[in-house]
Amino acid sequence: MIKDKPNRLMKLFLNVALEPWILRHYSSIKFMNEIAVKPDQSCLMLMNHYSFNDGFLLNRICRLLLKKQLKAMVIESQMKAFPILKYFGCFSVSKKSRSMIDSLNYAAESLKDPTVMLGIYPQGGLYSMHLNKIHFVPGLAYIFKHAKNVPFQVFFGVTLLDYLENYKPVARVYFTSYEGERDSNKMEEAYNLFYQSCKQQNQRLYRPPESVVDAV
Repeated sequence: MIKDKPNRLMKLFLNVALEPWILRHYSSIKFMNEIAVKPDQSCLMLMNHYSFNDGFLLNRICRLLLKKQLKAMVIESQMKAFPILKYFGCFSVSKKSRSMIDSLNYAAESLKDPTVMLGIYPQGGLYSMHLNKIHFVPGLAYIFKHAKNVPFQVFFGVTLLDYLENYKPVARVYFTSYEGERDSNKMEEAYNLFYQSCKQQNQRLYRPPESVVDAV
């Protein structure tokens, strides 16, 4: 497991220079929903994972919307390819290693800090945003079990892109708060209901005929 080593100067570089430089590839980034964040509780943010840009978008969400300190679980191969990520709050997980338990324990432990937002991509890898369903890989259940006495909020995030009249894509990020049972199967079901509703909202941009919009 590669642990994060937050560095103040590197975080400043990320926020001031690197994040804007990476996210310049979007025409704009729109946060479509407001969420009520409790300052005395940590946050778990679950999002779909479709590109390398996701990490920088997650940092912006954490910094501007949640106003927390970022901790993000990243596949170990990506951490090795981009070791600088550890200075920004990222730590690794390897699905084919015994160190996976160390990573899950570390994630559960981080939720005890109310200043932290733990970002996890439940798909466990990069997948197209055009999938009809988001799958959750094993691991969340372990985190919930080992953080069962810790008060923390759970948020769902869905990022969808459209060009429409723009030269570069517009990223629309939808959010909702999850108040249900801390069960990974029920959470996956709830996430996919939200995911489908977000896709419907995007499909209705520019008022297409209702017959071409996906049914839930």
